[in-house]
Amino acid sequence: MKFSFGKKFTPDRNTQLSVLVGAYQPDTAVLQALSQNTNLIVREAFTTRGVLQNLSGVQLVILGDLISLEDVSSEVLQSTLDRRGIPVVSQAEFIHDPADWLGRARLSSAKKVTFLPARQINLVNWSGGVGKTTLAMAISKRFVQRTGLPAALLELSMGGSALHARIRHDLPEFFNIATQKEEPALWYGVSLYPMDGRTIDVLCPKGVLHEGEDPEGVSKVLAEIRRKHTLLVVDSFPGHPLFGELSKPMPGLVNMMVTSPRVDALMQARRLINEIPGHSHLVMNMAKSMADRTETGISVVLPYNESWAQCLDGYLADPMLELVYPGWKRRN
Repeated sequence: MKFSFGKKFTPDRNTQLSVLVGAYQPDTAVLQALSQNTNLIVREAFTTRGVLQNLSGVQLVILGDLISLEDVSSEVLQSTLDRRGIPVVSQAEFIHDPADWLGRARLSSAKKVTFLPARQINLVNWSGGVGKTTLAMAISKRFVQRTGLPAALLELSMGGSALHARIRHDLPEFFNIATQKEEPALWYGVSLYPMDGRTIDVLCPKGVLHEGEDPEGVSKVLAEIRRKHTLLVVDSFPGHPLFGELSKPMPGLVNMMVTSPRVDALMQARRLINEIPGHSHLVMNMAKSMADRTETGISVVLPYNESWAQCLDGYLADPMLELVYPGWKRRN
């Protein structure tokens, strides 16, 4: 809902402000204070999703109690507001000094914020060297840069951590994050959850996560990661003890079987499409020839391009994000 108000003070009468009042019971004093200002557009939202959907172009958010919806948790909303740098104030604080908060709003930049539903992407293959980690990093980086929404990258490795090798050796490990000893590191705005073979040996000493046998509360940690992020990208190894938990069919889960043109990798990817339940796509990475592009059943073909891989170019991520969010390429 949009409506304009009539007169009074503003520091710059030629600059139109957009203010979002997010509350299922807006305070009449807030609306009265806003009505005394010219060149003001006020939007209203009553739910967490409604606030996120109406953030584009907004320079000030006044928050009260909201109806929290499953697809946009309060944590996702707060994280989005923090990342975009939009001033946020409670109704009571705004009423105390409206002029100060409207002044702050005029100094803020109105950045584009997009609403997208929560999704999880599993990048999977038994074979190594097919580019799963590179694509996982490219997708999560691209998503945050283009939307401003929170994303997480979770690594399921039975050996050494590729994220430690490629980003930083001292990234907080999943075990310390799960036991609340450290917070996940942020990389281009993406929350990182590296997990090497030693970590999973500690978390799952029996080599599998059984229901009722979860001493470190790993299942709760995974649920919390999903709840706090719009997009979860999982760099997956199918033999990992947590893969069963992360591949259970659920709304918003998309499996992407990543393969290179190598015969063994392609066979493993096709096998996994038949074995793993749920919505799946076959992604041909590092294609070098016309024959690679004409394989049957391929949803996305990504060319062999070393410079794209090294800089995690958006050209690698966009076709895969289009599978998850139809219309992604038009929006971006």
